[in-house]
Amino acid sequence: MDWGTTKTANRRSVPLNEVAYQTLVSRLAFRNAHCPESPWVFCSAAGKRIASVKKSFAQARSQAGITNFRIHDLRHTCAAWLVTAGVALAEIRDLLGHSSITMTEKYAHLAPDNIRRAVEVLDE
Repeated sequence: MDWGTTKTANRRSVPLNEVAYQTLVSRLAFRNAHCPESPWVFCSAAGKRIASVKKSFAQARSQAGITNFRIHDLRHTCAAWLVTAGVALAEIRDLLGHSSITMTEKYAHLAPDNIRRAVEVLDE
């Protein structure tokens, strides 16, 4: 997915996994059925651009009965899952768009077993 210009004025692309891709395809089909004139995949019932993702997220969170959860927590959860799965910090940095690995290293403490596995590679 081409993200366009970031807050650091760089362009970046982010690969989508199959679940994310199929979600977008499904959402596009829904949009085509209900608001075929809209250029937006995620749009209001009238086909207009959603002006505030945070507002929409807060509304969905409230309807689901979830409290104390911010949209940025989704990003943190993604990073935590990637670290726990043993994905290299440099790759996580690139996926999250961190300009340096210092920010990404804040997640490293979540997977102490990865450090042990790294040392065990030397035994092979």
